[in-house]
Amino acid sequence: MIITKYIKIIGLLIAIPFVFAACKKAGGEYPGDQYTFDMISSRAYETYSLNPELKDSMTAMLPVDGTVPYMGNAISGKSGDSLHMALNLPYTIPNTIEGYERSGVELKNPFTMADKDVLAEGQHYYNIYCSICHGAAGDGKGYIVTEGKYTAAPPSYFDPLIMALPEGKMFHSITYGKNAMQSYAYSISKEERWKVITYIKSLQANYSSTQPTAVAVGDTIK
Repeated sequence: MIITKYIKIIGLLIAIPFVFAACKKAGGEYPGDQYTFDMISSRAYETYSLNPELKDSMTAMLPVDGTVPYMGNAISGKSGDSLHMALNLPYTIPNTIEGYERSGVELKNPFTMADKDVLAEGQHYYNIYCSICHGAAGDGKGYIVTEGKYTAAPPSYFDPLIMALPEGKMFHSITYGKNAMQSYAYSISKEERWKVITYIKSLQANYSSTQPTAVAVGDTIK
């Protein structure tokens, strides 16, 4: 009995260092031990790993055509802001003469000049993409015009015809391009386009307020 007792004690003393060694922290060349393998290493295929179950071997598959980004909370399931949801929908009005006319009737700017944050963002994108041609003041005297880099000068935003241009047509033109102006759909989102238009309308409103004869900023000229 005494011998058995000593054997157990010796065995315990030998086992203790191995127990502490098993608790060694990962570092250097030692990755550490995994006691809960299934919780640490996912059995699912990683996003960009090869997947033999799919014909092109790509785990990260492209969404089907026409998929619209979901702006809601993936955990709570609550839908996102309805405005942002709507702005993520595809723009379906075609790039035709009829489409241009439709845009002036059907499209409405979701923002107003009363929102200072919208104006600030609109000015930011305007300065980046528009001012080089249309000028910082909106008078059509941008850098490429004043420096003689481009002979087809863009019209001033304060031209009566442009003052009366519906915002929907402005959006359509930014989306598809118009005359010598290229499309800017590749660089600014639909939301950002509306904010730029809102800022342009604020420039027109400020200009109109300084004129002895009021010029309306909208669909008609007064």
